[in-house]
Amino acid sequence: MREAVAGYERFIGTTLTPGEDVPAHNAREMAEAQEAGDTAEAELWRLREELLGWRRPGWAPRAALVSDWFSDEDSVYDAGPGA
Repeated sequence: MREAVAGYERFIGTTLTPGEDVPAHNAREMAEAQEAGDTAEAELWRLREELLGWRRPGWAPRAALVSDWFSDEDSVYDAGPGA
């Protein structure tokens, strides 16, 4: 999931200053990045349901719409239990 989100970050909008050109992106590359995020998210929810019994809520936004899936505070989970 982290890799998929990182691959999509370059398509996330930034603040534009007056007179600056709007950045153009390749629509196919953007669609591929969105698909990678959606695929990773679906697998994450599948594992959550299989291992924890958590179903994905209908109101949960798609991964491509969430720019902050991981934060610096989340790094405590990278080591796993007992590390």
